[in-house]
Formats: sequence, C-alpha cells, structure tokens
Amino acid sequence: MTAMETARTGDVIDARELQYAVDRLVEMAGEFCDTVGENTTFPEQRQILRRTHSLLNLSVWLDGGANIPLAPGQPRVTAAQINDAIDYCIAASRDLTTLTARLALIDALLDFFQDVLKGEGSEIVASAVQLRKVCDAGDPAVVTNAASRYRLADFHAREWEAAQYVLLPLNGLRSPDMAEIGEAVQPEVPTASPASAQVSARVAARVAAMPPLQSADVATPQILHSTRADGPKLAALTSEEVLQLKTRSPGVRVLPLVVYELTRRPMLTVAKGPAPAAAASTTLALTVQVVRAGAKNVPVAGARVVGFTDFAARAGAEALSDASGMAQLDLDAGVALQALLVYGPPGYWGMYRHDVTLNKGATLALQPIDMAAPDYLAQLYGGSAMDAGAGVTVGVIDTGVDDTHPDIELAGGAAFVVAESDAGGAGPAAVDGDHGSHVAGIIASRGSAPSGRPGVAPGVRLMSYRVFPNAGTGATNYDIIRAIDRGVSDGCDLLNLSLGGSTRDEAVREAIKDAFDNGTLCFVATGNDGRGPVSYPARWPEAVAVSALGCTGTFPAESSETLDVAAPFSTQDDTVFVAGFSNVGEEVDLTGPGVGIVSTVPGGGYGVMSGTSMACPAVTGMAAALLACHPDVLAMPRDRERSIAMLRIVNGAAGTVGFARNFEGLGLLQKA
Repeated sequence: MTAMETARTGDVIDARELQYAVDRLVEMAGEFCDTVGENTTFPEQRQILRRTHSLLNLSVWLDGGANIPLAPGQPRVTAAQINDAIDYCIAASRDLTTLTARLALIDALLDFFQDVLKGEGSEIVASAVQLRKVCDAGDPAVVTNAASRYRLADFHAREWEAAQYVLLPLNGLRSPDMAEIGEAVQPEVPTASPASAQVSARVAARVAAMPPLQSADVATPQILHSTRADGPKLAALTSEEVLQLKTRSPGVRVLPLVVYELTRRPMLTVAKGPAPAAAASTTLALTVQVVRAGAKNVPVAGARVVGFTDFAARAGAEALSDASGMAQLDLDAGVALQALLVYGPPGYWGMYRHDVTLNKGATLALQPIDMAAPDYLAQLYGGSAMDAGAGVTVGVIDTGVDDTHPDIELAGGAAFVVAESDAGGAGPAAVDGDHGSHVAGIIASRGSAPSGRPGVAPGVRLMSYRVFPNAGTGATNYDIIRAIDRGVSDGCDLLNLSLGGSTRDEAVREAIKDAFDNGTLCFVATGNDGRGPVSYPARWPEAVAVSALGCTGTFPAESSETLDVAAPFSTQDDTVFVAGFSNVGEEVDLTGPGVGIVSTVPGGGYGVMSGTSMACPAVTGMAAALLACHPDVLAMPRDRERSIAMLRIVNGAAGTVGFARNFEGLGLLQKA
C-alpha cells in the first residue's frame, strides 16, 4: 500500500466489495483442508482443520456483513486493497512446501483480518506490511518467530473466531442435556455461502476418513472432545454459537478453558542481562566450577548457576554446568553479586549466598543429599511401616509418575491431555516429569536405608493421572476434571492436586464437588505466590487446602531453601516457620512440611524440592495413614456421607503448630 488518502468521518470499507475476499478465503480453506492427507499425525491434522475452520468462520462473518467503519484521520483503506492482499497471500501459500510455513502464513493472514475488522487504518497498513514480509519469506515461520498470535484459547476477543470452552451440566458432571449438545451447537439455519458450505463438507469428509479415536476429537467445528455422551465436553465456539447454545440448551453451562500450573516453588531466573556497570567490558566470560562437597575434584553436571547483580530487578546471568562441572556466565570476573544461587541436580542440595564477589575459576561446592539425615518430612512423619495406608487408594493428578523407580509401585493410571490425544500414559512428562514422581514418593515411597526412605503411607494403592503435557505447558481445567472423574471411577479415596492458578474456575470446582458426593476427597496445594491469596482450586470450600511449613536445621545452612525462611515463626517452636512462598488465607484447612523435601525422582534417585506442591502430598499421605485405621468408614457406600466421615477423621487429627488460622488452618496432622 503506497500513498493513501486520509479517511474522513463516515468512510467505510464496503462489505459488498469484500465478497471477492469471501470467495478467496473459502478457496484457501479448501486448498488447505486438502493437505490433511499429506500430514499423517493427529496433532498436524488438528492444526490444519482448526485453521480451515478459522478461514471458514471468517468468510461467513464477512459474507453479507456490515460495512467496516474507518477511523477518521488515518489511512483510508479500501476493499480493493484488502482483496489484493488476499491474492498476494494465496499466491505465496501455493509455493510453500512445509506445514510449519503454511500455518505461519495463515496465522499472519488471520492477524491481518483482525486488524481490518477494527477499522484502524494505521494498524491495517502495519499488519499488511507484516503480512507481505511473511509472504515474501522463504520460511514464514522465521519472520513470525514461530510465535503467531493464533492460539485457539486466546480468541475470546475475535467475534468471528472460535475459542475453547468447557461444557458442563448445571449440576454435577453428567446429565441427559449433555447428550444433546452435538445438535445444540449447530446453527439453526445455514449461514455460510454455498462455496463455504461445500468446503465445510470437504472438512467433514476429511474428518470421517480419520481413525475413530482421532475423528472424535474434531468431529465438528465445535466439539473437540467428549468424555462420554452425557458428560463434560471441550468445544470450540464463536461468540454467536455460545449465545445459541445458551438459548437452546439452558441446562448446559459454557465455561472458559483455564490453565493451571504446578505449585512447586519456582526457581529464580534472570529477567535481563547484567546491569550496565557489570556489562562494561566487550567480552564477558566468567567461568566457575560446580563440584561435590567433601569429595576431591568430583564435578557436578546439570547444576543451574544464577548470579544476580541486581536482585530486585532480577538482572544478572545464568548458566548450566557441563560434564566437567564448568559453567560460563556472561559477567566480568570479580563482579559483585547481590545474590548467588546454584540449583543442584537430583542427589544434591542447592546453594545460596548473598553479597559475594565471584572470581574466574571459583569453585562452588554442593552438598550431596545425606539419606540418613532427616528432612522436615521425615522429622514429622518418618519411620512409617510399609503397610501404613493399606486399604486406601490415592490418585496423583500431576505430571506423571515414574513406575520404573525401584521405590515406587503404581497400581495404574492414564494420561489426560487432549492436546496429545491422551498418548504417553501415566509416566513422567518430558518436561517437569520429576514433579509428579516427587509428589508420589512423598505419599508412598517404599524406599529404605541406606539408599532410600519411605513415604508417609507406603502401603496405599497408588494411581497416576498425568494432566500436564510433554511440552511442559500448564494443565487445562478440562483435562483435570477428566482426571478427577477417572480417579473417582477407579475407586480413589483421596486425590492429590499439587497445582493451582489465580482464575476463578467453576469447572474444576464442579469436579471436586462431584468427587466429594461420590466418596472421594481432593487435597489441593494453596499455591506459591508469597503470602498471596489461596489459589484455585484449593480456594473452593469442597477442597482440602494445604499450606506449607518449613523448619530450620532440616536443610543445609547455605542451601537455596534459606530463601524460604520467613516470619511468622511458631509460638511453640521458633525453628518452625510458614514457608515464605506459601499462599495463605481463611480458606487454608491444613498445613504440612514443604521446604527442602527429599523424595523420589525419575531415574531411580532422590531429589530436593520445595513448595506447597510438597506439603500437599505430605498431608494426603498422612490422611491415608489415618483412614487406613478406620476400615468401617472405608467400607461405607461411596457417597457424600462417606466423604464427611473421612473428613471428620482427618480434621479431628489436626493440631495447631502455633500459627494464626489463616496460616495453618486446623494445623498439622498428627501421626497415627
């Protein structure tokens, strides 16, 4: 777009002249849909079909729509220029050979139209320039940095675009109303142009040719996944379709898709490079070596070294130690650091020092884990008999559990990750897979000295439900409610959820309520926002919310855990404190040990973690050990009365540790 006139009040992009754009979008959707056969994996096919639906949704929105008002004083964009941009884009797309490149180009086109519909001439021109760059690039993904704004979960702002929603009955997880949902989300009358309808038929034909388990996830533009005919569903709906669904199926709730994160105490990271004074030289290379304390020249690989020149601004540098223990930081030798942290690999404690000068060749010695020295978990609940918790089934809803670990025995489980077609099983995820195994070991490790240590309730029947994807991103509320539902079906008495988020989410609450009504208690971590409010879903009254405690002397004096020591301290024992990271509030029900906890990790070893993620399974394990002593309660019918009876036993075993209620709730469970 060269020299352009300035838009005046009342100027518009004529919708009638955009009919050409409608036809070309439909044509592009059809061509892209035809590439399904060239890409055989389900994730690839789903990406193609989603983009195809996006193009069709856009064409329907433009077909016969209203004129687009232009902002006065900005460039006057015409329908002819919009049409030219589409022609240019389609021509470029036909020369591309990889799916990644095609996806990037279509995403750029969708972004362009998002700006077109706003009517802001300057934004449209800037978006058109970006679109041309993408079209002219040999690999559009390079121009877009493979990080386009196109994410289905983000499309609530685009009226013509589908966003992901969780569909639930008004009460519970099952209802006859849900069985009618496939019909209910369809428009009452066809709104697409004949050409668009023809391409939609081609999409349906492509889906029908896919294997049954895959086609079920993309059977219509709306329903992405269904647990069962009368159960929860994951849907991709436009704002118009949401309104139609609410009108035609008033017994169905439409809830937003929410993503939850792990509640392990996050490692501190550098937010930006070193401060200007530290970055004065042209060549920055400060090499240090991480070694095993108490051993001569034994390097430690995989340790994360973080040096902060400005701790408050998180300025500094970080590096990972190699096989020789060497880590190279982009800092000057002799730099003054406000804080130096080393996060050890499995088998080691971390390190924390403040106000230090780091010189080239410095040696940083990490303390190996001494399995004979009790951490706070072992101090409180150590020495459990191998049959503690026998007769109780506990489910861990997390990142998966390593069932090859010699100290972990899994009775079963499954993966619940729609984005991965539930593939991969209940084992540890590729990223953050150590978290679930650590949680499971706190509950039910069957280890013993000298190489291991038992969990709080080694005798439980342990189940693993993986809801976090291999890519390391968060777990969706839809996957979590499916895991809770499965845990109830598998006969779990207790479910551990070491995860949380700040979004008020009714979907997971409904699953926790349903579990309670079917005789299963859900124990949930309160979160790690440094005295922030209790996270969801722990905040819901139907959950058992668990905060975290620590105890000085149960971890090395220079370990990174010292950063978590914070007031208040117990009025009964001044070595005990509420972990600095722990969220607190009136919703806290119980508290447990969560600072510097040693437990199982994938690969057969043990590692240290901190967080309400660790306190929660400590309480879950202790609850299992207590309930195992009450077979009469466990034998009750699986209903609400059973949950109340179990909760009465658990709450009755709690005693104050010397903190206010908003920090400890009822307190710490006493060992059976």
